[in-house]
Amino acid sequence: MIYIVISIIGLLVIVALFTYSSKSKTKTEEPPVVAPPADCCGAHAICEKGLKKIDEKIEYFDDEELDQYRGIPSDSFDDQQIDQFREILYTIRPEELSDWFISLEKRGIELPDVLKQELN
Repeated sequence: MIYIVISIIGLLVIVALFTYSSKSKTKTEEPPVVAPPADCCGAHAICEKGLKKIDEKIEYFDDEELDQYRGIPSDSFDDQQIDQFREILYTIRPEELSDWFISLEKRGIELPDVLKQELN
């Protein structure tokens, strides 16, 4: 009977040691909290897009050939010209679309009305 009690106590001690050691290994330091600058509004994506519009540097998306359409109204493009826009539009990654629209706007290029409808 005494052997059973000693073995149970031994098992409990082993389990307690194992539990303590595993908890101490998983404890990690939490990263320090970094406060945003005082002038930050918290809407980073919106602010950055606004800054891109203000910045005078034009970002190209391998679409330099569209510069020839500068100043043409959006309802005046023929099918071939629309296909040029469409080819670029559908090869741009979705996360780059807004940047591409900003690029077109800075360059004075209007997106054809047909493509505006396709995007909606």
